[in-house]
Amino acid sequence: MTTASEELLARVIESGHLDEPTAEDGIVRGRAHLEAAGADVTVSIDPELDDDEAEVDAEELIENVARVLGVTEKRWRAIVGEAADDIEDAVGDAEVGEQRDLRDELEATSVVVFADAAVVSLIAPRQFPDSRIVIQLDSDLEVDNIEVVED
Repeated sequence: MTTASEELLARVIESGHLDEPTAEDGIVRGRAHLEAAGADVTVSIDPELDDDEAEVDAEELIENVARVLGVTEKRWRAIVGEAADDIEDAVGDAEVGEQRDLRDELEATSVVVFADAAVVSLIAPRQFPDSRIVIQLDSDLEVDNIEVVED
């Protein structure tokens, strides 16, 4: 009998979306290229299992991975622009590491995919060297929440 996480791993391998996927603690992880961001990112697929034998809608999770990795460049620029505007408004005149357009500095590093959302982590090493920017996206890739989190 295969567990839900083993089934998900098998479906992820079959889909070809992630390079060298592995499963640990119910989460499938691998690397992928986020074309719109021009970056290779770590992708974690979290089915949010309470116990390993729970049912997993692997197809829905795979579709969400494809949707996030296939985001258009136009939509990606809008997501990054919304995050930059929100952060710049929040920071105001506070001191940052280096003054420059945040949109030019933000680099995607990882994506966590859930059944109904995704969380993208970005870095801005010059302006926020000790933090990362976390953007929660809904299933339509609309921004739900933006946070600057200290590492």
